[in-house]
Amino acid sequence: MFLLSIFILSILVSLGSFAFKGRRKEYTIISSALVMVLTVIYSLIHFAFSYSGGYVSVTTIALSPSTGIYFSSAVTGFTDWLLILGTIIIFIAALITNDSRESRTIYSYILIAGSGLYGILISRNFLFFYIFWEVVLIPVYFMIGQFGGRRKDSASMKFFVYTQFGSLFLLLAILTLYNFYSLSHAGVLTFQMSALLNTSFINTIPALWKGFLIFGFLFGFLVKLPSFPVHSWLPDAYESAPYPGTVILAGGLSVMGGYGLFGILLPVSGIFSSTVLYILILLGIISLIYFALTAMFQQILKRMMAFASAAAMGFVTIAFGAGILEAGTISASAYASANIYNYTTFYSGILELSGGMFQIVAHGLIMAMIFAALYFITEKTGKQTMMNLGGIFREAPILSSLFLAGLLASLGLPGLAGFIGEFSIFIGSFQAISWIIFFLIFGMIVTASYHIWAAQKSLFGPYNENLGKISDINSKEISILMGLLIMIFIIGIVPNLVYVPLVSYIAHLGGIGAL
Repeated sequence: MFLLSIFILSILVSLGSFAFKGRRKEYTIISSALVMVLTVIYSLIHFAFSYSGGYVSVTTIALSPSTGIYFSSAVTGFTDWLLILGTIIIFIAALITNDSRESRTIYSYILIAGSGLYGILISRNFLFFYIFWEVVLIPVYFMIGQFGGRRKDSASMKFFVYTQFGSLFLLLAILTLYNFYSLSHAGVLTFQMSALLNTSFINTIPALWKGFLIFGFLFGFLVKLPSFPVHSWLPDAYESAPYPGTVILAGGLSVMGGYGLFGILLPVSGIFSSTVLYILILLGIISLIYFALTAMFQQILKRMMAFASAAAMGFVTIAFGAGILEAGTISASAYASANIYNYTTFYSGILELSGGMFQIVAHGLIMAMIFAALYFITEKTGKQTMMNLGGIFREAPILSSLFLAGLLASLGLPGLAGFIGEFSIFIGSFQAISWIIFFLIFGMIVTASYHIWAAQKSLFGPYNENLGKISDINSKEISILMGLLIMIFIIGIVPNLVYVPLVSYIAHLGGIGAL
């Protein structure tokens, strides 16, 4: 009930924000911080010492049993880390919202998006999962449409069309499962994931409909990552959104897509054919290389980092496909004994799967830091393009150094969180994709190149005197960026903080290919 109480609290504070007339910024910061702290306390209690890999805090409330509608909640070691990440993202979004420029309703949108994200991650009933899926998207749409920058109308509409199109296929896939379960179980109606997410049941569905539901789930999740070729909403939405919205887009929506792959589909990965898995690997490689090359030609830093975010999530798609391909070659008993400290079993599919989940967590923290730093740069200089910046290290050395640290984490510098996930996926995927691994190397080289180039053009070199005298960040702004950097550094140096629950979660699945 502790977890459910935190979720109810997040809903209440988001609704209460509309009635809270004065000091809404302070209200939002305190509310989001409270939810974040309570989530961390919950995580320490349930996952820090004795987590075995299964579902924790299982709660089921019957609402309409005859139609299979229950409110069910539970979390795993994977979703717990996503809950922590989600609360951090919402907290950072609240901290970097400018009271003087943006309407106070944006704070309500931030809290509602946070409640929806929380609901997605704890829901074990597909009906409520879908409801919360939509709850996240609606406030983000209004954030872009009401408070966005240039082309905000077209950007918000493109974002809405793409995300709703993906959500439609997701809903149709859920209803397909719901219908065929009823047909195969004498009219029993249920939206419970524990019943519908069953490999044996899904494999009895006629091939055409099974292919449709696989496509529906994958399409809905890949739009949110985002993955090539369903990414066209990405650059305009990231650029036009106010910075709090961009933080939620980069961290929150990628969490949704990543959770869909590893939290919803991984437990039933036996439904995937090798052809589908190779297609996913191909899409991941194309995303990595295409987005990296596209980022190289961007002059607007915000737009460049949007493509960098999408390129990083290409590793997640690769990890999902390659991990299942390799995992299908070993027995369930090997998974049952899997341990992060026992590398004889750890390398058989678990490395890339856990690396993909690690990448989601690391990516969210890194992008939050980068876009928060970009927000401060824009506030100090009024510029977002590299050509109009130049040499700002001279006037704002602390801000420049912290932004550089974020860029280095994003390119995968050893010792920081970005390196761990990418290295795990790179090493683990070799057995599954062989020589194709060289495309990953090319993508990583391009990624490093444009990150260094962006730092060189915007932070170093001759100072652009047209900027005039700019101030460095204050103690509050330093604490925001340093807090994120410390987290990125800690899980980069001690990755087992994240890896151990992830490996336990995978081991609990009991042999991916055999499910």
